[in-house]
Amino acid sequence: MHHSIPIARASRRRVPTCSASRPGARAVLALAVLALGPALSRAAAAPAGLTLEQALALALQVNPRVLAAALDVQAAAGRSLQLGARPEPQLLAAMEGARLPGAPRPEEGAEWHLGVEQLFEFPGKLALRRRIGRLQEEVAAAELERVRLVVAADVKRAYWRAAFAAGAARLLAGALERIDLLLVDLQARYRAGTAAYVDVLRARAEKARLRNQALEQEKEVALARLELNTLLARPADVPVELATPMSFAPLTVGMGELWEKARSSRPSLRSAALQRVLAQAEVKQAGLGRLPDLLAGFSLPSVRTDAWGVSLGLNLPFLRPARARGAALEADAGQERARLDADARERSVRAALEASYAAARAAEEQVRVFERDLLSDLEDELRLQRELFRYGKGTAFELLDLQRTLALAELEHLRAIFLYGVALADLEAAGEDMP
Repeated sequence: MHHSIPIARASRRRVPTCSASRPGARAVLALAVLALGPALSRAAAAPAGLTLEQALALALQVNPRVLAAALDVQAAAGRSLQLGARPEPQLLAAMEGARLPGAPRPEEGAEWHLGVEQLFEFPGKLALRRRIGRLQEEVAAAELERVRLVVAADVKRAYWRAAFAAGAARLLAGALERIDLLLVDLQARYRAGTAAYVDVLRARAEKARLRNQALEQEKEVALARLELNTLLARPADVPVELATPMSFAPLTVGMGELWEKARSSRPSLRSAALQRVLAQAEVKQAGLGRLPDLLAGFSLPSVRTDAWGVSLGLNLPFLRPARARGAALEADAGQERARLDADARERSVRAALEASYAAARAAEEQVRVFERDLLSDLEDELRLQRELFRYGKGTAFELLDLQRTLALAELEHLRAIFLYGVALADLEAAGEDMP
């Protein structure tokens, strides 16, 4: 990602020369430099490429899963408005006194009635529907938060995978340079008759192995960047330059603290709890469905224009008990299902959290093993063996084996840091990506 900085463009413009006879111009220039100094330093310090923070911010804005979950929140808000609305009034027109075919003509003609009817629900039904609508909104909001958490973890994994592949490619390039230097020395010694051709072949074979491994890492770089572009909803061919290096900071919290924090903040657990409350409200709604609603109307007759009329009625749901029993049966099953889902979700989040925590601790210990002694000892020994080899001591096989060991150790050290970063991303979203 390339950023254009207006200040940098302005700095390339021609600046008038200030002579000694123009002290005012020198003062203006000095003030301009003082004013632009902080901006120029920030521009110089800005990383050239895509940082992890930028990738996360972009993904949470444009990722299709996040956008779909945000639309679900909007849809839930619309359903809540519908559930909280009162029944619509109805405009009615009625005719009375029409003559039947063959009947004598009545003294008065047919009479028309125009009126309005309104359904008044049993007390508590409307308030309960509104509560159900609000709960559905909260469930959708928790789902949006869950999706954002999962997408953020996916972005971190893809970012660290791309960073690891690029770092591994750089380490292999360094190992190839060391092999090239050794190969040049071995070929010179072979021509001088002080080295065997088998040593040259071993070095060439090691170079071919490293080259193939570097090609494999280049492929991994391309795949990881493709995955990152997909998460960021960008075209596949957009170049990705990573600006945040992989780093290692020991984990300072314990499993108990992580679990307590997860229980209070994980959106999936909050959604499961809301689903249980929602199921309880639906059970109550099914019980209120047995109670009648009032239908009231107001009308104006067409014959007696100085009169008016009213009508009252009740719907009688208890006369059709099968509907009420079916609703109650469905609501009870939903309540039990919500309870089972909440328990299962808590167990799955706890299991995923413990697995991610164990992986993070294992990767942390691997990083410590490499950084504590192994890498520095291998580098020191390699320098010593090179000096000995220059003076005709030691064998090419030993030096080649030591170089191979150092390359493997550097790669494993980088892999341990990568696995540690992935484990931390897993910790942040453990169990949230489970259905």
